[in-house]
Amino acid sequence: MAKSTTNIIFIDDEPELTEHELVFELKLLYENVRVFAKPNDGIDYVKKHLGEKSIVILDYKFDSFANGSHILESIRSESKVIPIILWTANADKIHEFVDITNNKIFKILHKSPYEPILKTVQEAENELNTSVEGALEEWIAMQDADDLDKPYLITANGRAYTLNELLKEIRLQTPFGTQVQKDLLMLTIDLLIRNKEQLP
Repeated sequence: MAKSTTNIIFIDDEPELTEHELVFELKLLYENVRVFAKPNDGIDYVKKHLGEKSIVILDYKFDSFANGSHILESIRSESKVIPIILWTANADKIHEFVDITNNKIFKILHKSPYEPILKTVQEAENELNTSVEGALEEWIAMQDADDLDKPYLITANGRAYTLNELLKEIRLQTPFGTQVQKDLLMLTIDLLIRNKEQLP
């Protein structure tokens, strides 16, 4: 079975993490599993790969930070759609994580055992794949590679977008990307209701 191209990004300053069994298991399933011990390096990597599907596994306690709130806010200031899994040795103290609701954490898990974390990563990827973004990416992958960077959609004010640019706008949840996402959903519903299209 081919490995998934979704980026799996750990941001955790635990020195032994690179040898952790979870990381090994994920490397069997995913092409790109990255571990960042320095929070700022992890944040920079996420920001440089906003145009790709990614899942972040974030520790909450760091030696250099009071907690992971700064990292969480930095990622969310750039992207609202990246699933972020918070893993911590203190998941039972959930009342301390007051920022999780506003920043849309996918799930909070204990660091051990690691099996639920592996399952949660797969759930997060499934959610990405079944979103408008995921469906658009799958459709784009079926198009001729030469067409991906040609103007595909022109807005009322004359701005042209390629297919790759449309996908990026949706991933970044820009105002335009959010509107495109909504319009695609409305168009799909309209076509289905009018029997102009059938589900596979």
